[in-house]
Parts: sequence; C-alpha cells; structure tokens
Amino acid sequence: MQGPFRGVASSLARAFGGTVTLHHGAPQARDTIAVFRMVPRRVEGHNGLEIETLVPVLRAPRHELADLSEGDLVDPKDGQIYRFLFLEESSSPASDALVTAQLEVVE
Repeated sequence: MQGPFRGVASSLARAFGGTVTLHHGAPQARDTIAVFRMVPRRVEGHNGLEIETLVPVLRAPRHELADLSEGDLVDPKDGQIYRFLFLEESSSPASDALVTAQLEVVE
C-alpha cells in the first residue's frame, strides 16, 4: 500500500520546510531540509493547573533525524539555537515517514 505514497514525506518537507543545520556533537555539522514550528502544548504548571505553552519541534523524514542524540544542537536559522530532547516516532511504516523531534531553547 505504501508504493504510491513513497517519497511524499520528503516532498512535503521540501515544500513547507527550510534548511536546518544539525550539530551532532562532532565538529562537522550538516544541513538538511525540515519543517520547524512552534506548536502549542499543554503542560502542568507550578500550582497543578494546566497551562498552554509553545514548544519548538522539527519535522523531517525519519532517515534525516535518525542519528540525532539527546543534547545535539539544531539551528533552524530563526536567530535561536535549540537542543534536541527526543524523537516522537510516526505510526507510518514508510521508510521516509515524517517524525517529530522535540527541542528546547538553548539559553
């Protein structure tokens, strides 16, 4: 079933994304095409109430983000540097499925 859809995720990342630099803890950084966004998430506040905040995420084909490790740096060219936290896998079995990388701002 995935035959007609093969390559769609990569095409979407190219169409809606931009160049992002990934720093893997090695001196050599690499550029990739990915979609960077600030998405709303609900988190628990100090007093137990839920608050809505914006969380930085990066979406790209699985093979583009597979080698990221916790703490690696991401530069989406928006004036901020972000630290990679973890990868949210997609339920799609396609080899090029879009996955989501959770990030945090480097202060």
